[in-house]
Parts: sequence; C-alpha cells; structure tokens
Amino acid sequence: MGGLDFPRANHDCESEGTSARYRTGWQSHYVRADALLTPFPDQVFDLAFANSVIEHVGDTKQQETFASEMLRLGKRVYCQTPNRWFPVEPHYLALLVHWLPSKYFTYSVHRYFTVHGLITKPSREKHERVKAGLRLLSRRELQRLFPGCKIKTERFLGIPKSYAAYR
Repeated sequence: MGGLDFPRANHDCESEGTSARYRTGWQSHYVRADALLTPFPDQVFDLAFANSVIEHVGDTKQQETFASEMLRLGKRVYCQTPNRWFPVEPHYLALLVHWLPSKYFTYSVHRYFTVHGLITKPSREKHERVKAGLRLLSRRELQRLFPGCKIKTERFLGIPKSYAAYR
C-alpha cells in the first residue's frame, strides 16, 4: 500500500486523533479507518480512488472533508459520483424520486414506487438510514470539491449520468 511498511499483525494504532485497525488477509492487508481523517501522511498513495462513495459520506461539510482527504493522500485522484440531475436515481432505481422535497420522499414512496423498495422491502428504519445517508452532487459541486481537477462526464443516451473528478 503506497510503499509503506505496514504491520503484519492485527493491532490498533493512533495517529493525530484518529484510530485505525490494521489487518492482514490472504497475501495482502488493509487498513480500516475513518475516510474523513486517515492516519496516513500526505501524498502517500499513487492513486486515491472512490467510485460512488462521496454521496454516502454525509452532509456538505463531510463531503468537503472527504474530498480534501483524497486530494491530500493521492498523487493522483479519481472520484466518481452519480449526477444529481440524472432522472433515474441509481440507489433507489426510480424515476425522479430524488428530486422530491425530503418530506415527500416517504417510506411508502420508497417501498412501493422504487425498484429498490419492491425488491428489498426495507423497514421504516432502513428507509430513514438510506435517505439520511445519501446526498447526490451536481457537476458544479464536484468541481468545487476538487479544485484543480478535471471533470469527466459519463452519459447515457446523451444525458449526463455521472461525473468523475480526476488529476
């Protein structure tokens, strides 16, 4: 991972107020840490990569922190996210529901008018967790989060479906 000599045994580490758990796996190892405040030095990774993650990290402030952390850690960056203005919401697999005011995107709409709801039959608690944990971005917002990065537009039938910030 990034040319660092990571420990081969499981243990907790503390770094700048963060904690991470190092684990070994089958011929590899990984670090489980808070992506908003990682225990790594600047520019330690050749590539900081996130595919459809940033829309799940929380509110605007948390998304800003996540993007800053990606920019800090990676010599190169790739962050892809669905387009807020694409008519199909990719998490719920439904037309236009993500454009509803929050108070109108109720449990019943999720459960009975989305493919996700029809297939998974979520509980009311799960509906609230999914709804609270999702904030889609526009191209302008992604560009603001990743200054100095180029933005690639992925299209479906000519309509911008998602965006990727990269450098």
